[in-house]
Order: sequence, then structure tokens, then C-alpha cells
Amino acid sequence: MNIGIEHRNPTLREYQILRGSTGWEELDDSTVEKGLENSLFSVCAIAGGQTVGIGRIVGDGAIYFYIQDVIVMPAFQKMGIGDRIMKELEEWLNKNTYRHSFIGLMAAEGVKDFYTRFGYLERGSSRPGMNKLRK
Repeated sequence: MNIGIEHRNPTLREYQILRGSTGWEELDDSTVEKGLENSLFSVCAIAGGQTVGIGRIVGDGAIYFYIQDVIVMPAFQKMGIGDRIMKELEEWLNKNTYRHSFIGLMAAEGVKDFYTRFGYLERGSSRPGMNKLRK
């Protein structure tokens, strides 16, 4: 199958469809629009004219960078699309980060090994990660 990669934000509809395809919680359209506008870099994987995967980088553009929303529709998983998305994100990071820039991500359960292939490590117990989700 021919998979194309486009350097662009997903549309609101593409983003919502991809989130829904993986069971992630639904977000308000206005929230998604604002979030997508503030992306530093995004890629979309296209198959047969349909967006089947995405990945984004967010952050302050200098000190902190976070990989977000690496999503591949379940029907297109295990085809190397996630790898292609990550390679594009990593290439952008290699060109746009600085010495000692922090690059982080939050991985879903069961996909840790996917990210370790790209050099990402779990934080040690002496440096626990924390987060808060506003209700």
C-alpha cells in the first residue's frame, strides 16, 4: 500500500476521527482547533486520499518539545506507518532543537517499546513524571 506523508496539521475532522478510532476521550472542537493551531510541527499519513495517521510536536520551540498525538487508525497499524511518522518527527527535531533541549512524550499502555526504538527512555524512580488532566 502506498502511504504518503504530508507536513501539515490534520484538519479538525481528521483529528477527531483519528482520536475516536483509538478510543481516546472526545475533545470539544474549539479546544482541538486551538491546540492544532499551536503545533510546532505536524505530519499526516495518507492512504487512498484518507488521513490514516498523524503525529505532532508541541512546546516552546527552544527548551521543551513534546511529541503528541502519534495516532494510526487501527486498520492501518502494524504496517510501518507509525515508524514513518516518528522518523519525520525525529528529523524535524534534529534540525530544530538545541543543545540540551528536552524532548518528551507520554506513551499509551503497551507501546513503550515502540518509542524506545527511537531512543526514548522511561524516567527513573528518582525523577517521576507527573501529569494532571483537567475535568
